[in-house]
Amino acid sequence: MQTRVWWMRAVGGFYLLLTLMNVYILGFNSDYMADTLPFDAGPNGVRAFNDAWMVFIAELGVLGAMLVYGSTRAGQAGLLILTVVLAEVFRGVVADAIWINRGYSAGSYGAFIVVHLVIITTGVLALRRGGQASTPGG
Repeated sequence: MQTRVWWMRAVGGFYLLLTLMNVYILGFNSDYMADTLPFDAGPNGVRAFNDAWMVFIAELGVLGAMLVYGSTRAGQAGLLILTVVLAEVFRGVVADAIWINRGYSAGSYGAFIVVHLVIITTGVLALRRGGQASTPGG
């Protein structure tokens, strides 16, 4: 069970850190995002990208908060962990691969693919170990 608790706290804390960093960027340094685009989007394009990015950041913040809160009931959090693992597969690895294919920084998004794969792998291990620890007599 401890594996689940620490996985949820670590990933939840990481998500909350990313959320705070991105809220700062979007709120106080929104031009930063313009430099990450593989094309000249102009002010309206950058604003649209930032607005869409804000939705992603809100999701990340909610998941992070729920992971930290849910870690107090880690034995009952299997579906939350599975949700995060699947989000990491699709919103993480698949989306980043698409972005790299469309010209976004292979270095930055490739590094995040590695982070996503670590979260996925350790999340699956936490699910398996958590399930074993909650069996009678185990």
